[in-house]
Amino acid sequence: MIKYLCAIILTVSVTSAAPKSVHNGNLLEDTFSLYALDAQMRQKHHQASGFFAELYKQTSKKEYLYQSLRMLEQSNDIKSLSKITSEALAKDPQDEILNRFEIIVLLREGKFAEASQKAFLQSEKSKTSPDYLLYAEARLKLGDYAGAVGALKKSYALNYDETTAERIALIQYAQLDEKSEAIAFLKEHIGTHGNSQNLGKRLGSLYADKGALEDAAQMYEQTYDSFKDPSSAEEALKIYLYRQDISKMTALLEKSHMNDPLLLDLYVRVKAFDKASVLAQNLYEREDNPLYLAQSSVFKYEGASNRNDPVLISEVVEGLKRANTDLQEPLYLNYLGYLMIDHDLNVTEGMGYVKRALEKQPDSPFYIDSLAWGHYKLNECVEALRLIKQVESMIGSDEQEVKDHLKAIEKCKTKEKN
Repeated sequence: MIKYLCAIILTVSVTSAAPKSVHNGNLLEDTFSLYALDAQMRQKHHQASGFFAELYKQTSKKEYLYQSLRMLEQSNDIKSLSKITSEALAKDPQDEILNRFEIIVLLREGKFAEASQKAFLQSEKSKTSPDYLLYAEARLKLGDYAGAVGALKKSYALNYDETTAERIALIQYAQLDEKSEAIAFLKEHIGTHGNSQNLGKRLGSLYADKGALEDAAQMYEQTYDSFKDPSSAEEALKIYLYRQDISKMTALLEKSHMNDPLLLDLYVRVKAFDKASVLAQNLYEREDNPLYLAQSSVFKYEGASNRNDPVLISEVVEGLKRANTDLQEPLYLNYLGYLMIDHDLNVTEGMGYVKRALEKQPDSPFYIDSLAWGHYKLNECVEALRLIKQVESMIGSDEQEVKDHLKAIEKCKTKEKN
């Protein structure tokens, strides 16, 4: 019903259509309340203040006066806020809320000492959180950081508010140089009253700034675990990257999946090819990028316990062929070609893929080695020997595969002579 009425109100001009007189008290209050709510929602704070002021005038309900003053504060009309607050205080000087508005006016006018004095007396009298917070604000403006922390701690003791806890820790850390105390305070709050996205990241940042990177990463990751907050996971990951802690990076990426390409690189780095193959396949299905299909196929082969399994070889070759249709990357063209050559699937076709790779990178010793191996498989020993010698002159024979190929091809040459 309220939404329906608000929708109707939004179709008329609030300023021109507002009632000017009262015929039915309840109807007027309801109507003006809706006008005030509409203006407040549209952030027309000065206009909203006028409606609340009219409501106070017609009903004498103090909550409308307070709301009118709040709207003046929001609109930054400190002159009007000061005038109306002073007039209201003249009628009721003991009103706590009006006295708070007077302190707010003093703070906004830059009269920090006077604001501090009034806020102190008010807080000592009321013992309430809002007054302690106002006194803390005044002490901050005067540069009395210890005094501000003292007032904030009195407020905090009443409700354990996390925003107040954060302010206390920040002032201790940055202004009072009480870094250990600030960290201990936030840690105790989280341990006793629970974590939040904001506090967890704040404590993590304080740990990191102090150089306690392991504690920082643990706090960030704990915050991610509790709230699934991506920014917390990112901060933890930065620390793990800096520390090159691959196992923790991997564990974090596995549960967050915030950076699957990086996780794929980590799997490859530690030779977890079975996991790498599955992840690359998932990335291919998600992004339709043939690079991931090629990688998935390669990793499937590299991670296999039996690389001579015909079913495995068939799947890998099929995957690489599909990937290379669009990819045309020399690395994967050569891999496919060499695989076909080495397993005697179709040596001539395999050499065709290797030659396509060499067209793109003609000076690659590894692709030349593959081509030499193809000629060897076709018993073209002279060309095979020429090519493998070229490889040897480029990178030497320390590479085990080159050493094995050179040895086999030299035997092939000997056979051809006989």
